[in-house]
Amino acid sequence: MQQKVINTRTKREEHTGLLEMIRHKYQPYWPLFVIASIISFSIAYVYLKYATPLYKISSSLLIKEDARAVESSIIEMMDPLGSGKKIENEIEILKSRTIAKAVVRNLNLYGEIFERGTIRDVSMYKRAPVQITFLDPDQIDPMEGSLLDLRYDYNGRKLTMGDKTYPLNDTVTTTRWGRILIKPTPGFNPASLRDKQLYIRIAGEKALAGVFLGNLKIAAANKQSNVLRLEYVDAVPQKGMDMLNELMRTYDAESIEDKNKTASKTMSFVEDRLRIITAELSQVEGQIERYKTDEGIVDIGEQGKMFLASVQDNDVKLSEADMQLSTLEAVEQYVKNKHSEDNVVPATIGIADQTLLTLLGKLQDIELQQEKMRKTTGENSPALESLNAQEERIRPAIMDNIRSLRANLEAGRAKLAAQNTRFMALLKGVPNKERTLLEVSRQQAIKNNIYTFLLEKREETALQYAAAISDSRIVDLAEADTFPFSPKKSMVMALAILAGLAAVAGFIAVKDMMNNKVMFRSDIEKGTSAPIIAEIMFDKSGGIAITEGRRTPVAEQFRALRTTLSYIGINGDNKTILVTSSISGEGKSFVAVNLGLSLSLTKKKVVLLEFDLRKPKVSKILNVPHHPGISNYLAGHSSLSDILKQPIENNEYMYLLSAGVIPPNPTELILNGRLEHLLATLRASFDYIIIDTAPIGPVTDARLLAPYADATLYVVRHDRTPKFNLKMIEDLYEQGDLGKLNIVFNGLKMRGLPGYAYGYGGGYGYGSGQGYGYGYTDDHKNGAVKKGRFTKIFK
Repeated sequence: MQQKVINTRTKREEHTGLLEMIRHKYQPYWPLFVIASIISFSIAYVYLKYATPLYKISSSLLIKEDARAVESSIIEMMDPLGSGKKIENEIEILKSRTIAKAVVRNLNLYGEIFERGTIRDVSMYKRAPVQITFLDPDQIDPMEGSLLDLRYDYNGRKLTMGDKTYPLNDTVTTTRWGRILIKPTPGFNPASLRDKQLYIRIAGEKALAGVFLGNLKIAAANKQSNVLRLEYVDAVPQKGMDMLNELMRTYDAESIEDKNKTASKTMSFVEDRLRIITAELSQVEGQIERYKTDEGIVDIGEQGKMFLASVQDNDVKLSEADMQLSTLEAVEQYVKNKHSEDNVVPATIGIADQTLLTLLGKLQDIELQQEKMRKTTGENSPALESLNAQEERIRPAIMDNIRSLRANLEAGRAKLAAQNTRFMALLKGVPNKERTLLEVSRQQAIKNNIYTFLLEKREETALQYAAAISDSRIVDLAEADTFPFSPKKSMVMALAILAGLAAVAGFIAVKDMMNNKVMFRSDIEKGTSAPIIAEIMFDKSGGIAITEGRRTPVAEQFRALRTTLSYIGINGDNKTILVTSSISGEGKSFVAVNLGLSLSLTKKKVVLLEFDLRKPKVSKILNVPHHPGISNYLAGHSSLSDILKQPIENNEYMYLLSAGVIPPNPTELILNGRLEHLLATLRASFDYIIIDTAPIGPVTDARLLAPYADATLYVVRHDRTPKFNLKMIEDLYEQGDLGKLNIVFNGLKMRGLPGYAYGYGGGYGYGSGQGYGYGYTDDHKNGAVKKGRFTKIFK
């Protein structure tokens, strides 16, 4: 349980630390974020003001289920690509180029008139002064794309397109677009065209169909529904509604046309048979009339009536058998000639076999589906290949059924013929005249029955043809949304502001990424595990930052560093502090001087050793001569009393051993043996010994002095110390070459834009150096005392 609490606390601290890092990295640049947001907001506002709005137009279409599809055959049940794909097929048909071109042609969209605007042009769909109808759309180049200026002369009744003028209300012939008819729009006010510039965009059928299909989306309303939802996007709502409505109307018309093909073929077959039977019936009736007139026959006896009735029944059955055989022959030819262009199922008159009728219906459905799919898919489409496979399975079944029916019909016909032969033998007992009359009358009855049957079939077919309806129904006509679909104001504004913020954040991130200098406390913590015991703000003077009673932020930070010394073991006999850095200019002399002054203010005797014998700076900061000094002492030319100085007036606790004359051999002087005696003498007399030595990167002086120090203050300067030097610090810390190594982060500057700076480069975490919170600071003006960002005037 305790471990879980520790882990939770660790995660919370890591999360808080990340947020603090982000805040300190980006918050100083908040004016830049505000400016970028205002600029991006302004750009988005201008864009929304002049962008072309797009509207979404939607409609819905119901695809009815075929009643015959309910009775699924075994073949369809075994086929996974069967009728279950009907909705997908209808979607592909609706999105076919053939129907798209028909929509463009029916609405005559080849020429659209626009009004030129300052920023964007506006379509004048159904608001133009004239209506231009292209009478020969096939002569327009499919990829035509012409822009022609329009000048409408209302009084002269003419229209100028480009450099050519055409009269109104007249059909004119053009070389590029064939015949066109220009009519003025009824009720149009010519005064509304004042100071307006118009032009016409003439486009080809292929290009317009491509644009239409590109903006069209069709999908099923849901998985269990046969309702399709059609959506179209256009800058002109009325134009989009007209195109969607025309699309559904064209789809319905083509569906009805497919259905009427079969009815038309059946009607043609019935009409041909009627002409033949009518001629034969007239011939038989003429024979009867002539025979009765020649022979004087008025009536037939009862025996003849009974015989005639029996023979007539058999003859009717024989005729029906002949008709069925003829129909089977036609069906067989249809099944065999499957690749014929006009191959349509013939009329199945007289066939009562439900199996054959069902198979023929399935074959017809498959062929209609193949015809539809060939408009939208390739020959190698899996769905089309599945339909072809179904066709190949159904055709042999139909042929087998035809052979079986033909055999049965031929057997029945032979039986009827035998019966008629027997009845004919009985006719020998009938008078010759009556027998002859009966034979002729029999033919009349047969032809009359057939004639009546064909008339009924013709009426049924005509009724079917007239009552043909589409397999679809429009549920909702096209309707446009009230507000534009694009651009969305809220989204554009939000994206614009985010883009502006992201641009500034990216600039800051790249700027920091390209900087190879230490900028944040987090950079130090990532590069080395050495502890950071102080952060010192940048001081413009670069000299003395702390004096008695001074309460500036830098002075307070040095007081904090003075307090921290006890935590790193500087107390009692452990009194020697070594101050060094990686390279020159990191402020180690500044830190050493002000740390010594801070310690002396506690009335502790402090001696500062200027051991940077190559480039001494402590003497310059304290404004004292640097010789005689340490180099003179180590060379044996001066005594300790000769070089010990008090550089600060009225400060009896601060002493300095300056560098002395710059020697040619500083390293040899340090190693000549007099250093141990010097430090031992100073230890006996002073409470603190601060050694300001040369940078450890270029020379080895600091390594030679480190064994005499009880702790090392390693100065890292903001925006000065290279990041690659952190690896050297980590090696020194791990190997213990400088003893107890502690880091002082020096020279922290305000981040952000001039005049809007916020915080310092300390990074995040404790002691981040935000620039306030270190106690009261004074500016020595008018008694004003500042605490953080707030000022209180003491009266």
